[in-house]
Amino acid sequence: MKTILYSSLFCLLLSIPAGAQKLTLAVGPVEVNPAVETKAAQQGGRVQLDRIVQSTDSEMINSFQQTRRFDLFARSDLSAVMSEQDLAQSGNLDLNDPNTAEAFRLAGVQYLVVTSINDFQDYIEKATFGAIGKSVTKRIIRIGAIAKIYDTTTGKLLESTRVNTDMQDIQDDPDFESVKNSLLSESLVSQISKKLADRVANRVVDVLYPAKIVGQTGKLVLFNRGDGFDIEKGDVWVVYAQGEEMVDPDTGESLGSVEAEVGKIRVVEVLPKVTRAEVIEDYGIEKLQVVRPEAEE
Repeated sequence: MKTILYSSLFCLLLSIPAGAQKLTLAVGPVEVNPAVETKAAQQGGRVQLDRIVQSTDSEMINSFQQTRRFDLFARSDLSAVMSEQDLAQSGNLDLNDPNTAEAFRLAGVQYLVVTSINDFQDYIEKATFGAIGKSVTKRIIRIGAIAKIYDTTTGKLLESTRVNTDMQDIQDDPDFESVKNSLLSESLVSQISKKLADRVANRVVDVLYPAKIVGQTGKLVLFNRGDGFDIEKGDVWVVYAQGEEMVDPDTGESLGSVEAEVGKIRVVEVLPKVTRAEVIEDYGIEKLQVVRPEAEE
């Protein structure tokens, strides 16, 4: 029976018409808050911070490519545009300057992502297990960033979101010395950077391309998220029906749409381009409705 249902879902997915043209996205270089740089230097962690920032900068493009949602703007071209608009130094757009949006329109860029590191922690913890007479030293690296998404055609900030990640390097070192004085391994730097870049990319996709149900049959659904996103078997997602668009009566600006929860689904399998889930609560789930991860309590 399951085979028949899965086959039906696959056929439904194949029958979905091709989506609209991909959005064009420029990914700005990763910046660091000056206060974070100063603190890292005072605590002897500037080298570690610089390595993570450089690695994250490299990982960012790959993370956005893996989402398969955007046509990415060339980094070399972006540098020229950002230099013209003085974005590399400010991290912001001058909304009063009509040339800001115009420069990006001419360059063919629809959206710009600017990521800045606003928190960096590198510290040591020691755990002692009395029952076995063993101590373990943990070096913990925490990175916090703010990702800003701009609509370059209007110069408006669409979303500003906080992204955090941490990794642990565990070693047997009673005196802490080898952990305190050693550089982070290339492997650990790569893991931290990839995790941070993936979370930024996933958040941008959630804002510009909300996850939606693309296939449904019986108690099984498919939604358009797959490998490369932070999704695991057993995760619960909430389904929302989109209602009437809300408009600010004073500015005429869109405030989004009214949403109503219409059910919940549980992830069964994560595939390369889609995720398969089973319906666990249904108050009117339909194709093309938006789905989001259930908030943690």
